[in-house]
This record gives sequence, structure tokens and C-alpha cells, in this order.
Amino acid sequence: MDGTRGIEPGADLAGAVRQGVSDEAARMRFIVAAMALVAGSNTVGALTHAGPRFALYSTLFTFAVMVGWTAWRRDPVLARWLLLGFVAGWLEIATDAWLVAQTRTLVYPTGEPMVWDSPLYMPFAWTLVLAQLGVVGGWLAQRMSLAKATLACALLGGSMIPLYEHLADHAGYWYYVDTPMVWNAPLYIILSEFLLSLPLVWMHGVALARPWRFSALLGLVAGLWMIPSVMLAWWLVGPCRAGWTFFGCT
Repeated sequence: MDGTRGIEPGADLAGAVRQGVSDEAARMRFIVAAMALVAGSNTVGALTHAGPRFALYSTLFTFAVMVGWTAWRRDPVLARWLLLGFVAGWLEIATDAWLVAQTRTLVYPTGEPMVWDSPLYMPFAWTLVLAQLGVVGGWLAQRMSLAKATLACALLGGSMIPLYEHLADHAGYWYYVDTPMVWNAPLYIILSEFLLSLPLVWMHGVALARPWRFSALLGLVAGLWMIPSVMLAWWLVGPCRAGWTFFGCT
């Protein structure tokens, strides 16, 4: 009997495990770098008061970097998240329209390319944010319970995205009025980002268990979930003197 043939299955399994670990490590390094790129470009925009054109170009550049890396690595995990985020990002403009027209708290500059009431770059920006949060949430789910990973991911979303909101005001991308805020981020936006991030860890597991095209359906769910998340958050802490929980405007 050939002894080499007897150990091939185990060797193949060990090699697959090592490859999976290597792929995950490379993906996480890239995601951290991509998050730093987004934070860095927003910081530069805020420091230089760059305006909406810079937001458009920097967002499309980072989007191209993420798509290019995913194609180069043939990364099925990030590919699923980019598809999910892209679908959700285009649905998010309905939420934006509600904020602009109904709450009248969100204001975008005039004279930039728009889709409905949102800047053209907004769906791409949401693609980046959701893909980054989703990959981090999946990484957390492998290291802690589903409940803890879900809470950690939601807390990350509820802090990371409002940071971008704060920087956006200084950069001239958009701003908020007539609503209680922490720095330049409204309380209701902070709460809504926490709420909309809650399903992401669950979605990560579902997406990986199904063909990649199924991620488009999950993106539809994620995009639709944004609307009640924002409405609930607005009802709780959005109005200056009419919310379920009272917070005054300064």
C-alpha cells in the first residue's frame, strides 16, 4: 500500500484550513486598510473643507480599490458583501429622501450630481461602509457568540458612521439642522446606525451559506431595514422637543 496516498486527504484538509486562515487574514488586513482610507479621506476633506466634488472622487476611488482587490484575490466573501452593500446603498436613497423632505433636518449642497435627493456618490459610500462592517462582523462571529458579535458590530456601526457624519459637516458634504446632536452627528442618526447594523452578522452567515447571487436579496432586506431604523430613531430622539425621549436642541 502506498503510504503517501494514505495521508493525502488529511494533507488536503490541513492545506485548505491553512489557505482559509491565510485568506481571512489577508481580507481583514485589507478591510482595516480600506477603513483607514475612508477615514483618512474624510479627515482630509474636513480639514481642507473640500466640498462635495472631493466626496464624489474619493468615494469612487475607494470603491474601485475595493472592487479591484476583490477581483484580484477572487474573494468570495467580500464579493458577496459588495453586492449586498451595492443593492442596499441604492435603496438607501429612499431613506435619504424621507430625511430631506419629511424631517427637514438633512441638507445637501446644491450644484452637485444628485440621484433623487441624494448625492450621486451616496450609494457607493454605503456599499463601502456595509461591506466593511459586514466583513468585520463575520470575523467577530468566529470569535464570540452570535449575540456578542451582533452587539459589537452594531456598536461599531453606531460609532464609525456618525464619525463620518461629523467630518462631513466640516468638509461641506452635508449637514443637519433642528435636531439634537453630538458634535455634528444627530442623536437619531447615531441610534439609527446602531439599529441598521444589527442584522449584519446574521446576514454574513446567511450569505456564505448560499450562492453569491442571494446576496442581492439580502441587500434588498438591508436597504429596506434602513427605513424603519431611521423612523424609529427619529421618533425616539430626533425632534427638538417632541421625541419620546426629550433632548433639547442647542
